[in-house]
Amino acid sequence: MNRAMGTQTDAQTKTQAQTKTQKQTPLPAAAAGEPVLDVRGLAVEIPTTNGLLRPVRGVDLNVAAGETLAIVGESGCGKSLTSLAIMGLLPRHARVSAQRIALKGATLQGLSDRGWRKLRGNRMAMIFQDPMTALDPCYRIGDQMVEVLRQHRKVSRADAIARCLALLRQVGISSPEQRLEQYPHQLSGGLRQRVMIAMALLCEPELIIADEPTTALDVTIQAQILHLLARIQRETGIGLVLITHDLGVVAGIADRVAVMYGGQVVETGSCEDVLTRPLHPYTEGLLRSIPVPGATRRGELLGYIPGVVPRQTGELTRCGFIERCPYASAACAAGPVALRAAAGSGDPHVSHAMRCVLPADGSGRAADAWQRHTQGTAVAEEMAVAGTAPEAAP
Repeated sequence: MNRAMGTQTDAQTKTQAQTKTQKQTPLPAAAAGEPVLDVRGLAVEIPTTNGLLRPVRGVDLNVAAGETLAIVGESGCGKSLTSLAIMGLLPRHARVSAQRIALKGATLQGLSDRGWRKLRGNRMAMIFQDPMTALDPCYRIGDQMVEVLRQHRKVSRADAIARCLALLRQVGISSPEQRLEQYPHQLSGGLRQRVMIAMALLCEPELIIADEPTTALDVTIQAQILHLLARIQRETGIGLVLITHDLGVVAGIADRVAVMYGGQVVETGSCEDVLTRPLHPYTEGLLRSIPVPGATRRGELLGYIPGVVPRQTGELTRCGFIERCPYASAACAAGPVALRAAAGSGDPHVSHAMRCVLPADGSGRAADAWQRHTQGTAVAEEMAVAGTAPEAAP
């Protein structure tokens, strides 16, 4: 699963993270103080017939105006549920708790359904992974866009249509008058995603959450959509949360990165720090799974992380990554591991930080640990399939 994190050159992983074009538009004055989004201790619990599922455990995030925060990790790590909890879109039986969820200082906890309706699509918006399921197939594109705008703004239908046409042109859609009269199934995947971006921008939100907005698109359209998001962000100064599997995308567009595993943020920091100096073994494993053109030889086995993301039930009594970690030791099983700043001091929510007991200087990590770990796992799996057990070490 982690092999699907995307492909990129070594230069894309390192150089883009180091020399990525900085935002040319200065941050709005509000960004110097309060962040656009401030999340502390976000947790989600879902009752099931097999017990209480805890897919999100104490997540802390913050996004400034004009900043892009990328959330990465394998499927099942809690990325999408985190975004849905922030947007207030989880089903009623899901229990959401947090020390703080605030948009520009205004708390979102305890909002009524009416309060959420006023907020979503207005001050904060979401771009979903599959626009075909996000758009209503029974209504024309124009009707859906006009409804969103008139829900939050007192404008005439004519003015709403003019605004829709302007945004469709802004996101690169040709013949926008024709597109407004079409149904979602009449548009290509790339056009549908551009429509979703235009709808998210209708009311000039302060925050946009994009949940894997390019996954269902081919490579060339992916690049166009990402460039479009970056350009719009430079022009508007919005805060952007980008959820993705693709570390190549992260290297090219993100300012900061939060790596999630098992419902927790296990590493966070600037894009350059996380991609060129990974601290958590899970981040190491993700980067090892990416083939590097010119360095990865044909037929060579790609790096991967053995095992799967565990089901998130019960209380954590040890490091959540211990069963898949090549550096696991008795210290990892001593209890839950807290997020800590790599420098030993400073706020772990804004500096380079990791949720690991290993030293941040890289000591205590054998150079061949990953190779031995994957080989040992492969042998154990083969024996399990054959119905034999590995011999105990003397």
